[in-house]
Amino acid sequence: MFCRVAAKELSALAPHLAKANVRLIGIGLEELGVEEFIEGKFFDGELYIDTDKKSFKDLNFKKLGFLNMVPALIAKVARDAVRKGKAWKVGGDMKGDGFQNGGLLVVAPKGEKVLFEFKQDNPADHADNSDILQALSIEVPTDLKDATAVDESVKVTDQECEEACAMPAKD
Repeated sequence: MFCRVAAKELSALAPHLAKANVRLIGIGLEELGVEEFIEGKFFDGELYIDTDKKSFKDLNFKKLGFLNMVPALIAKVARDAVRKGKAWKVGGDMKGDGFQNGGLLVVAPKGEKVLFEFKQDNPADHADNSDILQALSIEVPTDLKDATAVDESVKVTDQECEEACAMPAKD
């Protein structure tokens, strides 16, 4: 659910990025769930898969251990992501490599320099859309926050959070 919520939120920028001739590219870390991700239209950009996770390693994106995962899944950012996922009806599960965190880079044309960098500390957190637009010198629309706000009226029970955040059983 966390990846779907983050991708959907980031996709809210797609029209603004397209107007500025900026490409939105996502890099996934495995084939598992890609078809469902594409069919659900969670990401409005180009999608590539890095099954070797070379880009994740090269960019020093953190890989959590089991002991780090437990507090990460009960953190406020995770509960907010579950609330958004429930409100947006994105579904999801924790199948696959839920321990690998990612991030976001905003790169100048021709890869000349990195304009903005974000590295996840928690599997549920992601870069703020307004920070991304500011890094690109694109005016932040006034309604941007409204489009991606956490709807506090959507209640998430402990049971729902446990189900959404549960690690799958090892084979």
